[in-house]
Amino acid sequence: MKKIQKEPNERFWRINEICKLIAKTPLSTSQIADKLGVSERTIQRDLNGVLVKYGAVRNGRLWSIDESKIDPKDENQIILAVLDKMAKNVGAEFYSKAHGLLKGISEGLNHPIFVSLSAEKLEKKDIELIENLENVIASRNEIELLYFSKTHRLSPIKIALFDGFWYLLAMAGEKLKKFHLKSIKEIKILPSKFKIDESLENRIKSANSAWFDPEKSFIVRLWIDKVVKKYFERKPLPNQQIMCENEDGSIEIEVQVTHIMEIKPLVFYYLPHIKVIEPSSLADDILAEMERYIKEIRG
Repeated sequence: MKKIQKEPNERFWRINEICKLIAKTPLSTSQIADKLGVSERTIQRDLNGVLVKYGAVRNGRLWSIDESKIDPKDENQIILAVLDKMAKNVGAEFYSKAHGLLKGISEGLNHPIFVSLSAEKLEKKDIELIENLENVIASRNEIELLYFSKTHRLSPIKIALFDGFWYLLAMAGEKLKKFHLKSIKEIKILPSKFKIDESLENRIKSANSAWFDPEKSFIVRLWIDKVVKKYFERKPLPNQQIMCENEDGSIEIEVQVTHIMEIKPLVFYYLPHIKVIEPSSLADDILAEMERYIKEIRG
């Protein structure tokens, strides 16, 4: 697979390397330029245009990272600290690239941030695939994709992380399909272009899981016990609406979903503090599944 290069990516990795170098030891622009094989003017532009905002300081001819220059109250830097922690969970290869850029930003923060992101680990080949797909999605080129032993002609739309697994969302003709990213064997970029309906992209943004189907939609009404209602108030589900609060402190919510598997795992997770009110077919399906399980474990 031929890796697609573009200047913004090159600059990102160069700034990453500069940050790692001067975080270890003070260096002059000429020393940095020699190590990275670029001009001093390029290094000066990266330092003065980007890294001075995030703790890079000059003392005479030498540049270094001064953590005291990082404002712990800066909302953007707090966000970057969170991203740094998330990158660590994604995988060593991804983290080694992201952390150098974020290190000088996040280490000076006095915020005890911890992020637990349960996600598949990305290896070098996975990151290269994501970079290729990102470029193709931006250029709106069609692709041919080898998935297991079958070739698909697709219009790639989004790269998504659902429940810790990475997916490519793409149109195959008129149908939206999902492809497990790490199971993709290879892609071929085609010269033909495609267009995406803006309404489809908006519907994708409301997806609850990899089971999302943009062609279908129905409402699920749930009863939520007061014991767990705080979780639904703190982090509402996509398209969630609180319909009423009962005298006992419980609430009833409605959620728009496109597939029963978008909501069934959630119900099982919160049992016995959750109940399906509507549709009755979903309530019956969950009850039948629970009865089968109880019968099996009892022998």
